[in-house]
Amino acid sequence: MKKVLYVALVAALGAATSAQAEVRFSGFGQFVVGQTNHEGERFAQVAADDNNYDHDLNVERDSLVAVQMDADLGERVSATAQVLASGRKDFHPELAWAYLNAKLGNGFSAKVGRQRIPFYRYSDYLDVGQAYPWVRPPVAMYNQPWSNADMVNLSHNAYLGKWYSQAQAFVGRFDGEIYGHDSGVDAKLQKVRGASWEMEYDEWLSLRAAYVVGNVTVTGTALDQVTTALNAYGQGARAERLDYSADKGSFKSLGFRIDRADWLVIGEYAEFGVDDSVLDGVDRHDWYATVGHRFGAVMPHVSYGRRDARIAGEALAGLPATSPLFGPVYASLANQQLDESFKSVGVRWDVTDKVALKADWTRYRSDIVGTADGDLLSAGVSFTF
Repeated sequence: MKKVLYVALVAALGAATSAQAEVRFSGFGQFVVGQTNHEGERFAQVAADDNNYDHDLNVERDSLVAVQMDADLGERVSATAQVLASGRKDFHPELAWAYLNAKLGNGFSAKVGRQRIPFYRYSDYLDVGQAYPWVRPPVAMYNQPWSNADMVNLSHNAYLGKWYSQAQAFVGRFDGEIYGHDSGVDAKLQKVRGASWEMEYDEWLSLRAAYVVGNVTVTGTALDQVTTALNAYGQGARAERLDYSADKGSFKSLGFRIDRADWLVIGEYAEFGVDDSVLDGVDRHDWYATVGHRFGAVMPHVSYGRRDARIAGEALAGLPATSPLFGPVYASLANQQLDESFKSVGVRWDVTDKVALKADWTRYRSDIVGTADGDLLSAGVSFTF
């Protein structure tokens, strides 16, 4: 079904071009270099991603370029397609966005197709470095391995006095590889549904909340070996307590942004988990806060963030410590434990309204035994065209 939609969308864009309808081309990108300070350090943005930073200079992890085409198909209907090539996926071009948008009147609109799941405040601009002050969005919060889905989205925008309200509700699904091109890790998000609501006051204060649920399936990770062993030893029920097999996941977030008198303050908080899986009961919560101040075109900023999660031992109940399965099951649960902090200092210089230079130093520390700390230095240029 989704392939049919994408073919229809591309055909519609082509027809709009042929009919000399208003078609707009735009794009954005960034080139980022980074490395850890010392040999043996590894800075994990997403735990299972093999393309994370280490002491070797990395010019691919956060570098990308994208081209977007928007076409008006009438007074109320438009089409959008975006092709993105990311270094973390070996610059393999992919159709990141492809959707039809219809204005329904009275502030309502509907989008159908591939679009961004609104987990975070900057979800719609995750890849657009010009939209935020950092080299990359804070890793303490922005660490989900998926961001897009095939969805139907109903939104409503309206002014309420000095407040501007932007609300949306959506349903959809995702089916594809995560962690990079040819990673071998496949995921499905089925029956994705949720809502987000952002309120902006007088153009300087923004408040946001989001809630997303869906059924999660993940295959191709080291966890598969553990569940295979459990099934072989007649521990199928315990395997089901660990694996991601159409298990209900939930994500809740709150955020704010203050931009006034040259001061910028941003913060977000999130909780998430997956029932009946290795993430069941871990009490995972992430947050960060950033403070920056503009001096003309230059803005230095500081950030602090945390990721915390405990070991949930329910899957070990009834399993003797002497069992050969105890160690692998315990290790799978212990791998979900987090006690991490992120401290960073950065600067952004807006060379023009379409080009910015950025630099960032982030200190990562973990209080989990066996987890290596790391300091990451990175710099880059972001641009739009």
